Amino acid sequence: MALSGSRPDVLLVPLIDVNWLVYAPFDPGRDFRVDPPKVEQSVGETRSICRLLAGLTGGKYILSPHSGTYCRTGYYDGAMLDVYREAVADGAELSIHLHEEIKGAGTRYMERDHVTAVYLDCKRRLENAGIRPVAYRGGHYAYTPFMNELLPQTGVFIDCSCSPGADHPEREAIWVHAETTGYYLPMDPRRPAAGQARSPVFEIPIGCDGEGFAYRNLLHIEQSELDNLQRVWGVIRERARRTGEQQIVHCLFHTGSVGRPEWLERFKRFLAWVPDNGGTFVTTVEAKAAYDASSKERAA
Repeated sequence: MALSGSRPDVLLVPLIDVNWLVYAPFDPGRDFRVDPPKVEQSVGETRSICRLLAGLTGGKYILSPHSGTYCRTGYYDGAMLDVYREAVADGAELSIHLHEEIKGAGTRYMERDHVTAVYLDCKRRLENAGIRPVAYRGGHYAYTPFMNELLPQTGVFIDCSCSPGADHPEREAIWVHAETTGYYLPMDPRRPAAGQARSPVFEIPIGCDGEGFAYRNLLHIEQSELDNLQRVWGVIRERARRTGEQQIVHCLFHTGSVGRPEWLERFKRFLAWVPDNGGTFVTTVEAKAAYDASSKERAA
């Protein structure tokens, strides 16, 4: 089944992690280095990239502010909230983004009481600022099955944690059975979906070529080159044409990278290239609505 000529092959959500530059709690080669967060600097960096994205994507993107072991509330307080409100007024969305790593010693993602408490605190801080978070994203692609219960219980029905094929049990990032386009997660996303009930959580994975989960396989802007990003995009677009199914994915960039001109330029060039190559920018809510509408059409 071919896609309609007027219908884009790929719906792309530009996803921006709000963070600082040096954060490597899993990297022994860097002595598990985590530099002190630079929230004040991040205010300017985030505002700058939001203005850029307003022009390049029409305000269709999602901010994903870091909250974790080494910076719990800095990105959910003060002037950062002003930046988020400005972004939302221009059409953007907010996600809760937990980083529960401990340098060189694993993570706390499986501690349900802990994760629930810090997640709810982030949500409360955003809502008290007049911002409704619409999605969740686990740090380093972490996602535990109980999130399929926690998110809907709190009115959040979209996740952006998935890196298809990833298998990092030590990080709680297990996506060996994931799909490569937007889909509803099975209740245990670590097992095959066959025979399982689907959760109400709609997953928007990072765009990938389906050949692995190394950086070269992903739409991870900083860890690639423009020609490789375009190659991965071509695979995604061909997948849409081959299956007749519009692809729904995200690409990843970080506010901490704004100060690296070559990375920012790569991101700008990639985003400018997408609309002429079968893609259109959407928010996560729009992506979910498009999937639901398409599913309804197929069922009719």
